[in-house]
Amino acid sequence: MEMFEYRRLYDPQAVLLLTPDGVGRTYAELAERVECLAIELYRRGVRQGDVVGLYLGNEPNWVVAVLACWRCGCTFAACGSVSPTAEAERRFAVVQPRLVLTYEGAELGSSWPVVALTSEGDVLDAGGAQPSTGDVPLDPVDLDPSDMAAIFFTSGTVGEAKATLHTHDRLVGNARATAAAYAGTANFRPRVRPAERPPSVSFSPFGHLAAVGRLIFRIYVGRSLLIVPRFDVSVLSQLAKRYPLDTLQLAPAMVHALAYTPEAIDLGSLRYVTSGTAPLPVATRNAFEERYGVPVLQAYGSTEGAVTARERYDDVRAGRRGPGSVGRVDEDCPVRIVDPKGKDVALGQDGEIIGRPDLSRTSRYFAAGGESSLPVDPEGWYHTGDVGHFDENGILYITGRIKEMFVVGGFNVFPAEIEDALRASPLVSDAVVVSVADDRLGEVPVAGIVWRETTCRSSAFERSIAQLATELREQLAPYKVPRHWLTLTAVPLNGNGKVDRKEVASIAAVNITKEPS
Repeated sequence: MEMFEYRRLYDPQAVLLLTPDGVGRTYAELAERVECLAIELYRRGVRQGDVVGLYLGNEPNWVVAVLACWRCGCTFAACGSVSPTAEAERRFAVVQPRLVLTYEGAELGSSWPVVALTSEGDVLDAGGAQPSTGDVPLDPVDLDPSDMAAIFFTSGTVGEAKATLHTHDRLVGNARATAAAYAGTANFRPRVRPAERPPSVSFSPFGHLAAVGRLIFRIYVGRSLLIVPRFDVSVLSQLAKRYPLDTLQLAPAMVHALAYTPEAIDLGSLRYVTSGTAPLPVATRNAFEERYGVPVLQAYGSTEGAVTARERYDDVRAGRRGPGSVGRVDEDCPVRIVDPKGKDVALGQDGEIIGRPDLSRTSRYFAAGGESSLPVDPEGWYHTGDVGHFDENGILYITGRIKEMFVVGGFNVFPAEIEDALRASPLVSDAVVVSVADDRLGEVPVAGIVWRETTCRSSAFERSIAQLATELREQLAPYKVPRHWLTLTAVPLNGNGKVDRKEVASIAAVNITKEPS
């Protein structure tokens, strides 16, 4: 919040926020809306240390709401409107907010007071009038870096989503680390960048740590942020014509869409793309880089924030990368690669990634019975459940996830390895692998395929499957080759943009096509 106030004081007419229609909102304009909303929160009993739920979409109102919460000294709990209202209710039930800010027309239950906002962040009250900043005096709030700033919910890819708390210090520390990796200097920029510099485009849906992280980073480095309600190739194409975009932050599904879209898009001004929130398939990264001629820099972390790594532009340009690489680990979180017994593995050997975060700065879980620390072992190591290794240059590689692993006839199988091999085929646009029970082998792989050509889905389906299986046998051990096949129009994603393996497994259970013998 101090960074925002600093910008408002020294660069009040600089544009912080844009929307696809080209309309900009300056620091001064946003600050007035923030103050009005903070006053409304105070009127309704919100005080320093309280939790306020935010059920909002990708519109300017979430930026105003986040800053207003911090102006009051309270913590916001973020649930994007991409999640159904029933899921939002379950998530807010864990954190018990004082009230919930939402968009006009949202049909939330009556468990908490609800305040509706316009898309710009103005309060929709009975009279339709926006509160005046002079109506109720609101004293400055003294925030400590260790105070809780935000609550985000894990994606719930395995089990129920968890609520994780993040301090102000942690959020600013993430911006500082990102600046060190991508912006050339880790220092806060005292003045905003020139107005002719292009904005950063954010497609990350509100509710993601990434969305708020990008807002904080842009305030930190003094550049504007353009938020888009929903990713669309055509929208990005139009934005690229209007602005000389130099960087893009994209989820893997967005990188895939751009890599294979039939639409001609000019991204000639790009220097690099960053990708996070989920693993980026090697074939997708290669296809994008070959088509647009710019590197895709990957990042790795979790909502808990226990381990974070970033590919650095200089490393990628120098060729210090490979399939599955996610860059160098941040200095404030030591990382080890261990076997199932907790012993360090040899350099280059796969094992579980564990990190030892500074527990005074990292996130904590929030449960109905109160806060609980991030679960660590007796020596302070957090077990991520991800599988990977380091190379001789200190670059971290992600190769799978323990909880996604299944066992075929006694052999461990990681879906990511099979998926990468499938995507390398000229027949395949995208793929996902899950397992189903098998009487003889215990479990066997099932491949859901998004075919590149429509002919593969019709009369030539059986031949396409046979050809694909032959290709895989040349790359993988026999037990890793899928025994069953599904045709998908798209790989299903959950509300956080990650592959919804539960949905794929449900489809597989009722609709399996066997590989031709």
